Amino acid sequence: MAQEQRQYQVQTEAQLLKLSPLQLMTTKLLELPIVELEQRVKDEAIDNVTLETGSAEGSASSDNSDYPESTDYSESSEYSDESDYSDTPEDSDSSDDNHSNYDDLYDSDELPVYSQNGGGENKQEYVIGETVSFVDSLMEQLVDFDLTAHQRTLVEYLINSLDDNGFIENPLYRIADEMLFQHNIETTEEELEEALRILQQFDPAGIGARDTRECLLLQIDRKMNDKEHLLGDKYFLLEEGRNIVADHYELFVNNNTEKLSRLLNISPSRLKLIFDELKKLNLHPGLALTESARDRVSTAVPDFIVETDENGQITCRLNNGEMPTMRINREYVDQLKAYEKTERKLSRSEQDFVTYTRNKIDSAKLFIEAVRQRNNTLMKTMEAIIAMQRQFFLTQDPDDLQPLILKEVAEKAGFDISTVSRVRNSKYCMIDGHIYPLTYFFKQSRTNAQGEMLDADKTKSAIRQLIENEDKTTPLADGQLAELLGKQGINIKRRTVAKYRDEMGIPPVQKRLSL
Repeated sequence: MAQEQRQYQVQTEAQLLKLSPLQLMTTKLLELPIVELEQRVKDEAIDNVTLETGSAEGSASSDNSDYPESTDYSESSEYSDESDYSDTPEDSDSSDDNHSNYDDLYDSDELPVYSQNGGGENKQEYVIGETVSFVDSLMEQLVDFDLTAHQRTLVEYLINSLDDNGFIENPLYRIADEMLFQHNIETTEEELEEALRILQQFDPAGIGARDTRECLLLQIDRKMNDKEHLLGDKYFLLEEGRNIVADHYELFVNNNTEKLSRLLNISPSRLKLIFDELKKLNLHPGLALTESARDRVSTAVPDFIVETDENGQITCRLNNGEMPTMRINREYVDQLKAYEKTERKLSRSEQDFVTYTRNKIDSAKLFIEAVRQRNNTLMKTMEAIIAMQRQFFLTQDPDDLQPLILKEVAEKAGFDISTVSRVRNSKYCMIDGHIYPLTYFFKQSRTNAQGEMLDADKTKSAIRQLIENEDKTTPLADGQLAELLGKQGINIKRRTVAKYRDEMGIPPVQKRLSL
């Protein structure tokens, strides 16, 4: 007897964290460096007729900016947690209050204005000598994880085992054998599995997958864990899409929508929406890193400009770039006021105009406020970095860099780790004419057998110096280098010396032999 199929409506309760429109907008703008922000402002001005942009010169409202363009850090001053900056999107509870009085602003002469003194006259491009490779971009992310020395070794080995797509091709048991026989590193398949789970938390999502199916699942899980940024029905679309990829992968790959629809009791229209979400996923996450490293431009525009003097004072300001003044177009506000004050009944076209104009003005106000909050968050995060790396900012001596991770800066600035991560990525800082990526201030370190903190850069410098001074007729092997480093108080193993030597591009002992 054939079973009858029926569709049922089921109502469920779910507690979801949703960000306000202002928080979502600020989060997106926070990720943009100054050059991309300039383009984003231009695009917004084209899309929104009520948003007026122009030169900041001569603006009577240039003092309306509610954040300081520069901050002075004297030697006696300490970092203060009580700041005039507004909260980051993740930490702000007052964003709705900031925009609950939009209607009152229509009747006010004080319209929001965003203005930065200096216009585009200070914008410069600075040459960056080196680009970051596929492997380097992943190695930089190790600092964000609290790993033991053994775990770090395993994760680094897995990074170097990735193919061009960002996948791990060899089975883990084979990698374990390879590490033992070729590199004398003892490990187990279980330890490698744990190290792989750590690597799979790196960016971009999908890195470290063993096949396309796992790659898709990793990306879906990452998106679902960030549910506060998923609007509308996207979370549930991804949830259903995950079930399809996990349990019916062959049907998904073969695009067998008819059988999936029948098997899962999902309407074709709903299934199309699910497939549309899944199509946005990246089947080759490694290529994104490879192309980014290959195509990276050799110039950069700093987002922060830091200046120091002989008295130990540090001054930091945001680079204005070519950011224009932004304001609400007064003509549209006056027209809206006129229609709202009229006593006659408005025609359909007039009602549409009022609705359209009000929405566009609200959108423009939202955008202006989001840019302000973005800049507030950037300045407060940079303030925390300067406070924690103060000696380096004064001397620019790499030896003065202190071990620093995202969590420490986040706690200092009072933000969420994800906020600091967005500030750090793709941004640069210029200190007295020398430019550094913000990732440079997040220093990696490791612990030796005595529990002492070792600086990887200092260790590499010591290795390079020993090799430069060696007798080229009898060059030093990695084991000999390890012994000499131990006499200098740097106690590391031979395989670590080999790893650092490879990272610096120094050939092994056989190739350094000169008769």
